[in-house]
Amino acid sequence: MESRREKVSYHQAVEALYGLQCFGVKLGLENIAILLERLGNPHERFVCCHIAGTNGKGTASAVCHAVLVSHGVSCGLFTSPHLLSIRERIRIGPEAVPCQFIADWVGEHLPFILGRRITFFETVTGMAFDYFHRSQVEAAAVEVGLGGRYDATNVIRPAVAAITSVGMDHAKYLGAGLRAIAAEKAGIVKPSVPLICAERNRKVLPVIEEACRRVGSPLVLLEREVRLSRVRQLQDGLVFDYRGPGLELQRAGVALFGMHQARNAALGLLAAEMMLEKLGVAADNGKTARALEALRMPGRFQRHLGPGSVELILDVGHNPPAARRLALVFRQVCGSGTRAVAVAGLGLYKRRAGFFHPLLSVADRFFLPLADFGRADTGRGQSDPESLARYLREHGARADACSSTAEALELACGLAGKRGSPVLVTGSFHIVGEAMRWLGISVDQGERSVGRH
Repeated sequence: MESRREKVSYHQAVEALYGLQCFGVKLGLENIAILLERLGNPHERFVCCHIAGTNGKGTASAVCHAVLVSHGVSCGLFTSPHLLSIRERIRIGPEAVPCQFIADWVGEHLPFILGRRITFFETVTGMAFDYFHRSQVEAAAVEVGLGGRYDATNVIRPAVAAITSVGMDHAKYLGAGLRAIAAEKAGIVKPSVPLICAERNRKVLPVIEEACRRVGSPLVLLEREVRLSRVRQLQDGLVFDYRGPGLELQRAGVALFGMHQARNAALGLLAAEMMLEKLGVAADNGKTARALEALRMPGRFQRHLGPGSVELILDVGHNPPAARRLALVFRQVCGSGTRAVAVAGLGLYKRRAGFFHPLLSVADRFFLPLADFGRADTGRGQSDPESLARYLREHGARADACSSTAEALELACGLAGKRGSPVLVTGSFHIVGEAMRWLGISVDQGERSVGRH
C-alpha cells in the first residue's frame, strides 16, 4: 500500500514515538505482524540471532554482533531500552540509525500506526527490521524486549536462539514464579532452531528442556559446548580463556566485570560461531579477540572519574539477581571494606527488598532521586523516592529523597569526595542515563562529551 508521507523533523518523530506509550504494553504478535506485513516482511530478509534472558541478554547480543562485524558481516543490532537516545537501539556495525531515517519512517507510517493503536515497542521493532532490510544487512542480533513468547521480536525465525538467565523480574507481565518466567522466555524456541541455554537452575532448566522437546528445537547447554576457564577479574575488565566449536581464545580481554559477564560473553561468542557457520564464514581467533577488546557496554559497571576526581560506577541493574551480582563485583573490584555512596531509584512494580538488600552490604548512604520514568518501555512511573528512603532507613542505612538526579549526584559526589569513597549509580536505565547526561558521557565507547554536567 502506498503511504502518504508527512514531513516531520527528527525531534517531532521521537516525540510521536513516545506518544505511542499511551497504548501501553500489549504482549502479543498480532500488531507487529500486521505492521511488518505492511512493510513487506523485512524481518524475513536476513539471518537472525534471537537472545532472551532476565539479565545479560544485552551483553550477549552485543558480543555476537561485534564478532560478526569483525568478520566482515554486515550486521544489525537491536537492543532495548536505551540510555540517552532512541537511536542506540538500532545499529549496523558501530553506527546508530540516522536521525533522518527515523524522521522519514515515522512521517510515512505514523497515521497507520495510530489507526491500529500499535505500541511504542512494536513500532520501534518494526522500524528496526525495516531499517536493517533497507540497509541490506546479512544478519542481525536481536535482543528480546520483555519475556519472549509474546514479545514483538518473536516474529522472527532465527538461525540461532539463546537464553542467558532466568530470574525474578517483570512478574506483572510474566508470572510470579521462576518456572512461569522460564516458560515465557522459552517461548522463543522454534522448530529445528538450536537454543543455546546458559541458565543452570535445576528448577527452571526442565521447563526450557520441555519447551525444546515440544517443538523440536535442539537444546545446546553452554557448559557442554564451551570451555570457559582461567577467568580473572582485573581492574579494567575480565580476562578469560574460551574454547568453542571453532574458536580458541587465550587470555581474551573484555571491558566487562563479573563472572556472570564472562558467561554472557561466552554465550555471545558461541552464538556468533553458530551464526558464522550459517553464513559460511570461517571463525577467526584474532578477529574475535580484537572485537572483544574493543567492545564497550555503557552502564554495565561503567567506571568514570567525575567532579572532584570522585569515581562513579554506573550500572543499569534493576532487579534482585542483578543487585546481587553488582554487590559481588563491587567487593571484588573496590575491596570488601569499601562502602559506596549510592544514587538509586526503581521503577514501579520492582521488588525493593530483593534489590536493596544486597546493596546494603556495599553502600551505607543513599540518595533517592525523582527521575523521569515517563518514557519507560514497560509500566510508567517510578517507585516513590520517599518510600524507598524510609525503607532503607528502617534497614539501617542513611537515606534521603531528592528532587532530581542532578541534586542526588551533587550531594553524593560532595559526600564521597570528603569520605574518599566511590559513588554507585544504579537501579534503572533512566537513572543511569540521567547520570551520564549530567557527567557529559556519550554512549559511544563511553567517551566524555564536550562540556560539564
